[in-house]
Amino acid sequence: MRNKLKARIEWLTEEQGGRKTIPWSDKYAPVAIIKGESFDFKDSFWSLLVNNIESVSEYETIAEIHYLFDSAPDNLYKGIEFGLYEGTKLVANGVVLPENDF
Repeated sequence: MRNKLKARIEWLTEEQGGRKTIPWSDKYAPVAIIKGESFDFKDSFWSLLVNNIESVSEYETIAEIHYLFDSAPDNLYKGIEFGLYEGTKLVANGVVLPENDF
C-alpha cells in the first residue's frame, strides 16, 4: 500500500450541489479526478480513500488520503489539485499538502 498523504479539502455545500454533510468515516472512497488531466466517466477511474482528521472551517477539512488500490496511478504529490466525485457529482476540491503543513 502506498503512503498516506495529507490534503486540504474544500467541500461544496448542498446548495452548490455538494453533500449535505461532510463524511467523517475512514471508509469514504469517492472518485478522484486530478485537475488538468483529461477524463471521461466512460473510461476507468480510481477511488481515493479519504479520512477527514481535522476541521479547518465549516466546509474545509484536513484529510489523510491514498488510492484504494495499489494498481492506481502514481500521480498524487505535493501541490496536486483534485476533485472528489460521487458518481458524476462534484462534492469537493482538494490539494495535496507538503509534509511540513501537517
